[in-house]
Order: sequence, then structure tokens, then C-alpha cells
Amino acid sequence: MFKNMFKKLSLYLLSIFLLTGIFTLPAGAKIRFGILPDDTALPFLVAREEGFFGAAGYDIELVNFTNALERDSALQAGVIDGTISDVLAAVFAVSNGHKIKITSHINNRFLLLSSGKMEASGVKDLRGKPVAMSRNTIIEYITDRLLTEHGVDSEEINRVAIPKIPVRLQMLNAGQVAAATLPEPLATLAHKKGAKVLATSDELAGGVPVVILFNEGAINEKTDEIKAFYRAYRQAVERINSNPEAYRSLLVEKGGFPARVRDVFKFPHYHKPALPTREMVDGVMEWMEEKGLLKDKVKYQDLVTDFFVKNTSVH
Repeated sequence: MFKNMFKKLSLYLLSIFLLTGIFTLPAGAKIRFGILPDDTALPFLVAREEGFFGAAGYDIELVNFTNALERDSALQAGVIDGTISDVLAAVFAVSNGHKIKITSHINNRFLLLSSGKMEASGVKDLRGKPVAMSRNTIIEYITDRLLTEHGVDSEEINRVAIPKIPVRLQMLNAGQVAAATLPEPLATLAHKKGAKVLATSDELAGGVPVVILFNEGAINEKTDEIKAFYRAYRQAVERINSNPEAYRSLLVEKGGFPARVRDVFKFPHYHKPALPTREMVDGVMEWMEEKGLLKDKVKYQDLVTDFFVKNTSVH
């Protein structure tokens, strides 16, 4: 049932993209890469603004999305060549017959915060309380792992499904839910407004399952372009890590971050391209099976290609 709904929604969104021209891109764009207004986008924005993409010798276009569903549907429809997504979305797509591959792992940070209007000294205080999240997503996966990490059974909380992140933030700030899991930069914004940080994804061994995906068609037909894309990405990561403060204004001016988080945002240490581990991927699929979201596991080699991690370096 879930797979059929997923397919129908993807086709519906594709029809909207094609009929309205929402994602019409400049002629001659060689690589079309989707980003969201979060901390994963910064290396790609830096690669563009510092001229690393241009120096790579190929046209690389960044396409802005406001939510993950539109982004993932655009990838599956071939409207974009690649994007930042997560292992859950990759497994859903491949198990539904879409030809995509994980090409590398990437940094992302999530925080579990309690409302400033409630007393909470730790994660254990959330037992029996309403916790806001988006269901069947990486947000719910991260929430469950953080609960387990702090000795709380994931069934001990009252899950409140709030898919739209801005609404989740508003309800947390208003005290309408006891806690919520949020990505950056909205997590920092919530903390700035009085929410208390109870746990972060930094605590999780192995990191979070956020990845870069490319269509197999692009991988086969635009191999050199994607290699150039990764070389520029490596350069941007090195530049940010060496002087992150130089890019605070870029977060707001080009990254879509709220102006209020510019001076308080905590930059992650961005990693060079590497593959998600088998343990990470298997852990996600085990969780999906427990939730009834996946009938049969997808083989690691059917999800992941190591070609670009192995064959790109900065010259």
C-alpha cells in the first residue's frame, strides 16, 4: 500500500513539474543538482560562489527545493541528475524500481529539543509526552536512535506527526508539543528562542544516513562531469573547514538560512567524500523492516557505487 501511494505521488509531482515548468533550467546545464536550505548545502554553495564549479570545466547547476518530497520526486523523474538525500529515501526509490545510486555519505546534523515551556532535564523526561516528527522518515529514524541511546524505548513516547518542519518549529516554540526533532538551521533557531537541546545526532556512532544520490543515467552518461563535481566539492570542504567564519553571510544570502541564526550557527566539520558503511545502511533497513516499511532488504551493492569516491581527487 505504501509503495503504491509513493508511486502515485511521484507521478503526480512529475506531472506538475512538466506542466508548470517549475524546474526549467538554463540550456546547456550539464549537471543539475538539488539542494535544500540546510547545512548540507553549504559546500555546494561555496563551490559555486568560489568558482570551483566553473574551474572544473563543466556547467553545474544547483537547483533549490523547499522540501524533501519534491526533491526526491524530481530526482526519480530525471528532472535533476543528483541531490542530497538519505538512505531511507534511496531504499524506498530502489525498491520501487527507480535507477539511482548512493555515491557518497555527507554531513548533516539533527537535534532533539524540548520546548522552553516544559520542564525537561533529559531525554528520559519525554516518556509519555508528545514528541513532534515526520513519520517514516530520517527524522523518525534519528529520533528513535536518540531515544534508545538515552535508555528510552521508542514506544514510550507519544508520536505526533508534523511533516512540515516550520510548523513543527512553531508548535515546539508554543509548547503545543513537549519536544521535536529538527535539522539545522531550524534547530539552532529553536534553541535561540528558548528550546532546550536534549540530544544531538553527533552522539550517534557512525553518523547519520544522509547521502548524495545520482541517477544511474547521469552516472553512465555524465561520468566526467560528476567527477568534476566531486573535485569541486572536495575543494569547497577544505575551504570551509579552514575558515568557516568567512561563510556566515553566505548562509543567509545564498543558503536561505534565517538571518537570526547567522551569528550563532555551529558549523560542522565537513568530511571529504566517503561511502556510507554497510552497518549504517543495514541499520536503516532493519529499522524500516520493524516499521513495516520494507518487505525485502535491498542489497548494498544495488544501492551504492564507490566509483566517484575512488576516482576523484583535487589536482
